[in-house]
Amino acid sequence: MKHYLKGIAVLVMSGFSMAFALPLNDYNLILFSDYDFQGGDVEGKTLVGGNLNASGFGTVFGSDAPSFGNTLTVAGDVNATNLTVENGNLLYGGALNVSNVNMNGGGSVTQSNGIDLSSIQFELQQASQGFSALGTNGVYDTAAKTLQYSGSDATAIFNVSASDLFAQNTSLRLNSGSAQNVVINVSGKNITAGGGTNLVDGFRHSDIGAGNILWNFFEAETIDFNNLAMFGSVLATSADLRGGAVFDGAVAANSYVGAREFHNFLYSPPSVNVDEPTTLAMLLVSLVALVRRRKA
Repeated sequence: MKHYLKGIAVLVMSGFSMAFALPLNDYNLILFSDYDFQGGDVEGKTLVGGNLNASGFGTVFGSDAPSFGNTLTVAGDVNATNLTVENGNLLYGGALNVSNVNMNGGGSVTQSNGIDLSSIQFELQQASQGFSALGTNGVYDTAAKTLQYSGSDATAIFNVSASDLFAQNTSLRLNSGSAQNVVINVSGKNITAGGGTNLVDGFRHSDIGAGNILWNFFEAETIDFNNLAMFGSVLATSADLRGGAVFDGAVAANSYVGAREFHNFLYSPPSVNVDEPTTLAMLLVSLVALVRRRKA
């Protein structure tokens, strides 16, 4: 029997204010191609559109995931020495090449053909472009290395180049003011975080919180986070990722290579005020994304 990934992107409009839900508030890690695992773990739910390649490693998923539903979904093959799913189920579409599977929460292990992430990929691609089209209301102080917001809107929106943000030995700060949500649109196609780059003041759980920050790498093709500990969710739908000391937030990308932890701080969608053309564009995006396939 064919299963589907079902879900909804929600748009709520009041004048020109909108709020919409995304898979990033459900999944800790979404990859449309392969996950080349070299260590670490994913605390929340994971979607992999290609193969999970972890031969020679023990992998752990779902320590902070719900006890029900599919915690780890892999469209292709699962290759690992030991695989542990702490909560929920394992669903895979190809071969299960694993010496030992531990379903510590008592979940099921199911093989099913036809797992397809294409509609989720399209939805997130359109959302990324929609975020990038929003008008900027914050500024980046290059001298102080600070993302500065002093307005009264609920969402602070920045548009900054990756070369400015992630330069060598940069201590990047955030002043989100009274904003409840932050969107950082980052330009650049092939991005490498310089050595000694750190997120400091404003990027702590005692500040605005990881669940209220989105890094939108709307045109990135490759990103090497090096040893940068990311705070906030990462939306990089066309990018192949590597590196990163840790990810405090949801991540959506084409692929990932590395040995890092993904902490389950899911993205809380913003409410933003936009002009009429942008509102109409986002309405069309949401209508297109109303039905995305999801495993039952």
